[in-house]
Amino acid sequence: MTVPMLVVPCLASLALYLVAWCLVVPRLLARRRAVRQPVDLPGLTILKPLCGIDEDLEGNLATFLDLEHAPLQIVFGVADPLDPALAIVRRLVRARPGRDVAIVVGRTTAAPSPKIALLEALLPHARHPVVLLSDSNVRLSGSEPAAILPLFADPTVGMVYQPVVARGERTVAAAIENLHYTEYAAFLTIGIHALVRQHTVNGKGMWLRRTTLDSIDGFTAVRDSGADDYELGRQVQAAGWGLVPAAMPVGVVQRDWSWRSLLARNLRHAGLRLRICPLAYPLELLVNPVAWALPLVCVPRLAPLALAAIALKLALELSATRILRGQGLELRFVAVALLKDVVMFVCWFVAVFQRTARWRDRTYRLLPGGRIELVAAPGGALEAAGALETAA
Repeated sequence: MTVPMLVVPCLASLALYLVAWCLVVPRLLARRRAVRQPVDLPGLTILKPLCGIDEDLEGNLATFLDLEHAPLQIVFGVADPLDPALAIVRRLVRARPGRDVAIVVGRTTAAPSPKIALLEALLPHARHPVVLLSDSNVRLSGSEPAAILPLFADPTVGMVYQPVVARGERTVAAAIENLHYTEYAAFLTIGIHALVRQHTVNGKGMWLRRTTLDSIDGFTAVRDSGADDYELGRQVQAAGWGLVPAAMPVGVVQRDWSWRSLLARNLRHAGLRLRICPLAYPLELLVNPVAWALPLVCVPRLAPLALAAIALKLALELSATRILRGQGLELRFVAVALLKDVVMFVCWFVAVFQRTARWRDRTYRLLPGGRIELVAAPGGALEAAGALETAA
């Protein structure tokens, strides 16, 4: 590749990132100043599928059980009756008597996706008109229901989805993942919608009208989807319902990630994006100016330009990250932002040749359209259950 062939994508990528920053940051600052008017809020059911003890699981679950919204129902679910998360849930529930909580043990066997298999077992127990689908590493703030639920006052709205920010890094791999997650699932999600009105739904904070879920036959269409959040949003739109991006991000906690976990998740996600929209996949390289600029540092006459491009990109990203997360990056992790872009550039290329992916100790074959096919699971498949163990 010749030098001009690197300069052009570098400058184009930097310009696109600058446009996104100019679209996103003023919106974030304006939304901070917005004053919400009090309204009557609908009842909320939170579906919480669990698998093992994720980082800070007890603290994450406590933020849901301590919500003051009413009426509120929380439905926890595990596939395996020996799952250690079950003991944590029971202890938290016992400490909060009077909470409307159900615990479901077991899952359906029809869904290759373990998360969807659990959600299908939880959904029949939901009693309120709005359902929140929330992963185990999500930490909810007490103000989120009051910020999200008023959007359902419009009867055409079927889904509200939140941008996602990641916090809590203590290792280099966790810092890379948190920066990347915040960049893609929050900064670029908001920027893409502002620029081309395209919805990029992330499963960490999906709020759905129950009648909307019923109109699309629940989770049937996403049973074999590796990107169930994206596909669920597409199904909601296809059924004639509106999608609304929320102003308030939802947070996830990711502290002590290993390099193995980092690469496994990002290769899986990249492989799914490639199969969902192969024509758009090459465009992802246009939001990574650093990867194009780094080789130019070795060209003496272009080194100042390349270093300026890298510095500007990092300044834009770190400032947006501070606003989105409500906190800056520790000084020891600032250089990680540069390493993150290199790692994601490599993952982008490796994913082109990858045919399988690891997820929750299972191996899946990646199929066209983002579908997945189970290749191997630990200890064999669990049988169907979905029985209500506890209701409070």
